[in-house]
Amino acid sequence: MPNHPDLVIAHLNELHKHRQLIAAAYNRGEVDHSDDPDGGRGLHKLNQARILIPFKEGTYRLASSLAKHLDEALRVDRLYSMVGADVADLDRRLPEIADLVAHAIFDGRPDDADRYIDEFDRAVFALSDSVTVALQFLRVLADNRFANVPTYAEKRAQNEFYLGRVESISQALGAIQSSNLLHTLEATPEGERMCETYRSQIVNHLPQWRAQLLDITAILRDYLFRTRQIELLAKRMRAFELFLKRTPSFVPQEIEVFDDAPAWMRRAAGFSLVAHPCIQNPVQEQVFYDIAMSIPSVKPPISAPARLGALLPDEPELTDDEMASTQPWQEALAALLADLGDVPVSALAWKAQRCDLAQLDDDIWLLCLLHEGSLRRRRSADVNFEPITIDTEPLCGNIYVTDLLLSKVR
Repeated sequence: MPNHPDLVIAHLNELHKHRQLIAAAYNRGEVDHSDDPDGGRGLHKLNQARILIPFKEGTYRLASSLAKHLDEALRVDRLYSMVGADVADLDRRLPEIADLVAHAIFDGRPDDADRYIDEFDRAVFALSDSVTVALQFLRVLADNRFANVPTYAEKRAQNEFYLGRVESISQALGAIQSSNLLHTLEATPEGERMCETYRSQIVNHLPQWRAQLLDITAILRDYLFRTRQIELLAKRMRAFELFLKRTPSFVPQEIEVFDDAPAWMRRAAGFSLVAHPCIQNPVQEQVFYDIAMSIPSVKPPISAPARLGALLPDEPELTDDEMASTQPWQEALAALLADLGDVPVSALAWKAQRCDLAQLDDDIWLLCLLHEGSLRRRRSADVNFEPITIDTEPLCGNIYVTDLLLSKVR
């Protein structure tokens, strides 16, 4: 490992220069430009050093790694230890802490609720930092072909190991996206405070994290395909080495002697060579100049001037009967909501019993019901919309809904 004491000293001096900002971020949870005596330069430098992380608009929070170090140095006891916790463990901790907040509010313990909310914020920060750092680390490793290993088997196992790491992170992100924790927090007392942190640190970053995962997966799979080609080439080299050991008197003849290539040279496919001109070589300038001069110039397209138009007559106004007319799916939706009870009803089975809805496609019918459930209207406020889905690929990002179960909520 290289030794750079001057860099360490310079970094510690930078932290000491902005110690008031770091202390304020640790004690209060966030800082803004009003806390910086340098007019924002300190925030910018600490953000570049990954000491302060953007939190809300115009505010910054302390990095979870430094906050954990300060907790250990100051002997601050946390309710839930994050030692050795991975992304999936951090995601599973969030609903548990949210439940503790709700119980504290119901029991009349506001001080404990504030402590639990602070723990929830720290868990969200740790989860966001863990995913971000893991993706950055995997991308750097993928771009640099990982560490050097002496054998092909170790290189292949190394690549498959990192593919498994990517798959585990993908499953964790899928669990975060499908957990509907945001809706749970909205229905939890004091959930607005937790929703703001969870939305800014997790929900808003999910598309970016999935895009980075897809890029890393593509690089790893391409590299795995290339490493598998090495095995074929190695077999050829070992076969040729064995041939030389068995026939030490073998001396290859000059290639010009053969009128035709021998049979042993045709056992394996040769390497195709393609020549490309070097555009940096000044010797080729005249050739490139002649080629450029031979290309016909492109004339810019001439657009005809626009013709003067004429005013169109106004469309006839709709009558009251035409404006008040309802669509078949609207009437079917109202009838279905009126027929609901405590027993869940299949949307497709109910539609199959209505002959007047035979022309309505099943996909359109399910889409109308999903849209009705997302609007949270008064007429469907007491209706539970439970979608029935099928399993899909972890990285596809699609959810296939095959049916809906509707029932009244008592």
